[in-house]
Amino acid sequence: MITPHLSIVIPAYNEETRILAALAEADTFLQSQSFDYEIIVIDDGSVDRTVEVVESAGISNLRVLALDRNCGKGAAVKAGMRAAKGTMLIYCDADGATPIEELIKLEKAIEAGAAIAIGSRALLSADTTVKTVWYRKYMGRVFNGLVNALILPGIADTQCGFKMFRRDAADYVFGRQLADGFSFDVELLFLARKQGFRITEVPVNWTNVPGSKVNLVRDSLRMLRDIFKFRWNYLTGVYK
Repeated sequence: MITPHLSIVIPAYNEETRILAALAEADTFLQSQSFDYEIIVIDDGSVDRTVEVVESAGISNLRVLALDRNCGKGAAVKAGMRAAKGTMLIYCDADGATPIEELIKLEKAIEAGAAIAIGSRALLSADTTVKTVWYRKYMGRVFNGLVNALILPGIADTQCGFKMFRRDAADYVFGRQLADGFSFDVELLFLARKQGFRITEVPVNWTNVPGSKVNLVRDSLRMLRDIFKFRWNYLTGVYK
């Protein structure tokens, strides 16, 4: 079996109404590229027709992995990244908020020496546009400020669901990830930085798509709690 150059992992929970457009966009773009690829959709215990919709879509080089229950976005991404076979790996959201062609920017950052390249909605760029609602933007800035102050300084946007990993970096961080929920992005970057992997933040286009599963208040509080847990895990040797 040929090892694909790129693995694209898409976590999905009750995404029957949003995922098909994102998959069609990815399929069209990827078929125009010269590299081999695979798309892995991880169904996170959906109770709607997500699996049926994905399997009937006729998308090239796609496989579906279904978790037997709703485990959380972090758990779904981890399962997909651990199953992926590519030399480069990226995870992106099922709503297609970041256009799939933006992965070219992330790959260029890795070719320039980064081990991990992360999409950013916070960095300013003349050729990118971020369309969101004010309260998501405000809550995101507050949370990211706390992340910077408490555990991970210098990264403007830890939560954009568009991150690419070199194979060795992916094996390291996903082999140690413990967070199942939305805080997993912070844990991955924290582990990567502690190990000395170079992380490059790249401005990307992003559009808010209605239907987010994130509860901005409840999930932000849980994520804040997890930040302290990540520090404690590191200090007590749990990640080793």
